[in-house]
Amino acid sequence: MRISALLLITLLSINSSHAFEVSENFWENGQAVFHVGISGSSPTGGTWNDAFKRSMSAWSDVSSFEFVAVDDYLDPCIDRGEGLFGDGSTGIDFSASVCGSEFGANILAVTLSAGICQNLQCTGGFLITDGDILFNSSEAWDVYSGSLRFDGDSEFERVALHELGHALGLNHSSANSAIMRAFVSDTDSLQSDDIAGIASIYGENEMAQEITLANIYGVTLVAPDNATISGSNSSNNLSGTLSSSDNQLDGKSLDLYQYTFENDSLIDIQLDSQSFDPFLYLVRVSATQSALPSFTFTDDNSGSGNNARINRSIQAGTYWLGVSSASNAAQGSYDVSIISNTSNPSTSFETFTSVYGVDVLINPNPDISGSLGSTDFIFNNRFLDLVQIEVTAASTVRIDLNSSAFDASLLLVDIVSNEVGNLALQNDNNGSGTNSRLETTLSPGTYWLGVTSFSSGESGSYDIAITLVLP
Repeated sequence: MRISALLLITLLSINSSHAFEVSENFWENGQAVFHVGISGSSPTGGTWNDAFKRSMSAWSDVSSFEFVAVDDYLDPCIDRGEGLFGDGSTGIDFSASVCGSEFGANILAVTLSAGICQNLQCTGGFLITDGDILFNSSEAWDVYSGSLRFDGDSEFERVALHELGHALGLNHSSANSAIMRAFVSDTDSLQSDDIAGIASIYGENEMAQEITLANIYGVTLVAPDNATISGSNSSNNLSGTLSSSDNQLDGKSLDLYQYTFENDSLIDIQLDSQSFDPFLYLVRVSATQSALPSFTFTDDNSGSGNNARINRSIQAGTYWLGVSSASNAAQGSYDVSIISNTSNPSTSFETFTSVYGVDVLINPNPDISGSLGSTDFIFNNRFLDLVQIEVTAASTVRIDLNSSAFDASLLLVDIVSNEVGNLALQNDNNGSGTNSRLETTLSPGTYWLGVTSFSSGESGSYDIAITLVLP
């Protein structure tokens, strides 16, 4: 059989005109072993090897393909050069050249794939047996997340993600948010277009599907990858397609996504499409999925051309992001980019001091993490945290309080004119083990959830999950 080789190069100045593209090359057994033994660490302290392994895991997590890392060094240029196609084993390294050839201008890395032709004529693709990767050592490199920095340092992990996509058999994508588009960007994680591309070759990882959330409106609501946004400078991207099978709103197709912003933030959300005139929704919802009118934002044409954009300051909370069109029956692909900046990188949900002298956290999210400790309010010789939720329509809720640090006890009281009304429910061990669970129908009103322990003086972290029990 004849041997064929493919050189896939990361060019930073090319953009194509459509979404993911696959080559005809693939790993026959759906697995590849990479020798990961780059010496040294990034300027920010993490090792190059750890960053590369995270990139391998990211691809494995979203498809049925499996990357296997071997912790030793293998020269990626063994048997590489004119007329040579590698040694059948895969290595990675920084290099001043592409195994003796120049990198060329603006090229950060290259992937050298080789394999066995699938027919005697060697037409079409080949079965990949080797996918060596070289990073241009003349560049300044670092490892960081979020937007690209302006200090000239190239970000290693997102480039590794891109090159591994080539090693898997993906060509460049034209989706603006994709990690596989032809030039480096603020995108630092795999996006819907990348995941769809790799799934088209090797199949999906059923455990890695986007989570579809139950809701009181009976519509499809998706929690994307990286649905929780926090930190001082974050960017998230997704790609999708409006179709006739989507949710329908006023005669228009609608895709809904749920994001949680853990900080008060200045957000810049842009919805772009070349197929239809985009319309963008952003709605803050309570723990029982009621829309909060004062935090409802829409836009049609604030982006470039006919594209939509919401650029404003928002409070921390859970938001539903809606993608729709300005006209009825419009369909086609779209890209969403979310940039979030905050001057307060710590969690910044609103709190107030009640008439009882205890701080109450106003948290509109269905999930919250906290910790009991010595600085908390003392109730019956036990530490106590209070969380306020609003119920605008009669709702059957299930509230789970889980902790591996203490025997959890959960209280639920209603609030009338800012004062404690009735102790609606109290539970100690209805959850698994020593965890607590309450399940009840709540009338419209304000309620406090009390998080405490069964025994006095217990402390430690906990998680609350509020879910709606749907008929």
